[in-house]
Amino acid sequence: MLTLARSMLRDRDQADDVVAESLIRIHDAAPGFRGERGLKTWVMRIVANRCRDVIRRRRFDAGTADTLDPIAHAGLRVEPEAEWDESMDRRTVLAVLERAIVALPEEQREAVILKERLGYSVAETAETLGISESAVKSRLFRARAALLERLREAGIDRS
Repeated sequence: MLTLARSMLRDRDQADDVVAESLIRIHDAAPGFRGERGLKTWVMRIVANRCRDVIRRRRFDAGTADTLDPIAHAGLRVEPEAEWDESMDRRTVLAVLERAIVALPEEQREAVILKERLGYSVAETAETLGISESAVKSRLFRARAALLERLREAGIDRS
């Protein structure tokens, strides 16, 4: 829940508030939970919807690219894959990638966060976002193309 909120909101304090508020909403709504959807997707949908409400009320400020570490600012952990080229500056690559994710349109960013960062299946992502699986696949395809282009523009080509 916290990873989703921090990824969407890019602000630790707001993410903590959203998770706390979501837990209260989940507790209050639990007697009405019918189990038609999985518990995990039901809970994450509540968090995602609350994050969207917060985003609508404010404008994201990413700061300047030179002074802000977007990963640390959002309170996210860096756990690089072991098979990455050891000579590559992981932190720089991850910061470029994180900025590219932030720059995605909201619907693409949400799909990427759920599928790639949180490890949801396409079906779970679709259920959490309330859209079809084909819509999720389409959003992911467009998001991956945009992310790849941003990485190439930054001089990072992993293909």
